Amino acid sequence: MTFKHCTLFIILLTSLLSCSTTVPRLTAVATAGATDDSPAPWNVVWIDDTETDTLTPAPSPAGAGDVTSIATVTEITDGYHTITGSSLVDADGMYRFVIANNPDFDRNIAEAFHSISKKYGVRGDMAFCQAILETGWFKFTGGTKVTPDQHNYCGLGVTKLGMKGHSFPTVEDGVTAQIQHLYAYAVSAPLPKGEKLIDPRFHKVRRGCAPTWNDLSGRWAANPRYAERILDLYAKLLTSARQTCKE
Repeated sequence: MTFKHCTLFIILLTSLLSCSTTVPRLTAVATAGATDDSPAPWNVVWIDDTETDTLTPAPSPAGAGDVTSIATVTEITDGYHTITGSSLVDADGMYRFVIANNPDFDRNIAEAFHSISKKYGVRGDMAFCQAILETGWFKFTGGTKVTPDQHNYCGLGVTKLGMKGHSFPTVEDGVTAQIQHLYAYAVSAPLPKGEKLIDPRFHKVRRGCAPTWNDLSGRWAANPRYAERILDLYAKLLTSARQTCKE
């Protein structure tokens, strides 16, 4: 990220400080149950010793490079938790966020989330936080039967505890499958032109039934706080990116 991008990113994230909310801190990992259409995620379980952070988004400055502009006030206030939209954090910011918890993390995964999500208009940085939740910081611990060589970052096909789930030959295919599954939930439109269907559970989803992350609770995972956990991680990702730009 260039100095210019960092400066503009600081402006963006400073504008997030218009109101505060309580954000739980990650303190433990455990398993959770499944729904018919979704993985049984080895979800992060949070024990709430809280800290004050901020979540209210604001438009990105024009020409902010990798810090993508948000178009309208309506999108900010009504669509902040939508699955579709643009990422605010680039691949470098995502990578730095994870290596603080997992020094062995493969940077190619962050790069794939950043680039592939753009093709589908899905918020790649939020999808990345979903993958952090599902994989335990990409360590694949906490009870999951999915292994790193499966390139399955969201538990696709893990419909009950102990199942291995689907495998994908490459990082890019695994990320694409996750993004496509989110896309299936969020919109009813066909895949973007030229994109090949990789998600083996795409047609099991009632298209467009979950346009927001909040709608995934009880659908993607049985945990009623599933979306809340993803958004909590996302708040921490934004904070991490802001601190990196200040350095």
